[in-house]
Amino acid sequence: MTLNPHPFRVRHPRNLGHVLAVLLPIFIAGFWIPYLSEFPHFDQSITAAVHMHAALLFSFLGLLIIQPLAIRYQAFSSHRILGKLSNALMPFIFVFSVAMLWKEYQEHLAAGATMHAARNAEFLSTAQLLLFGSLYAVAIVAIRRRDVATHMRCMICIALVLLPAGLARTMGYWFHVRQASSQTVCLGLIDAVLLALIAFDRHRRLAARPYILVLLAYIAIEAFWITLGRPV
Repeated sequence: MTLNPHPFRVRHPRNLGHVLAVLLPIFIAGFWIPYLSEFPHFDQSITAAVHMHAALLFSFLGLLIIQPLAIRYQAFSSHRILGKLSNALMPFIFVFSVAMLWKEYQEHLAAGATMHAARNAEFLSTAQLLLFGSLYAVAIVAIRRRDVATHMRCMICIALVLLPAGLARTMGYWFHVRQASSQTVCLGLIDAVLLALIAFDRHRRLAARPYILVLLAYIAIEAFWITLGRPV
């Protein structure tokens, strides 16, 4: 039996890139008031590490949108090149994400929070960063095994993990929603989308295991976050 040299042609949803493109205006709105609108005269709290983190986040978001579009228009070599670029960005994304967690932790302490409270306030971001990294690792292993279905589902889940970084900020800065409430809305939306994706795959008799596992991970994260008192 001859292997299909381009398995994406038959297994990849044609409009995934267009759907993921919805994230872009959400992130622009979320980062507009505290960051993008200040260019080039930023507040002193916007350090070089913040600039790097923002640049890496938007770069990864762009790659997340463009890669499925490359498949959609059969630009498979471009997709592979962009995939290698994503792999190169990941270590830097992690380093600067951890730097942002540390910066926020220090800001909580400077505002008078105890070490315990400051640590709890970073729980949700830390948990989602670990989930992000785990999903990316599984996605890379899957594509190397030519398991396109698992790879695609992991990348969709990564998009959901990124969603609060834009949507929670948009709700807070534009609609003055408290951070705990905006994060709760984001988590509820993620759960709802995962349930819809599971139902959709089961209706088509496809394996929905990645969505199920991520939903279970989110339920565990949410339960623990609630027991902590929804700290942010």
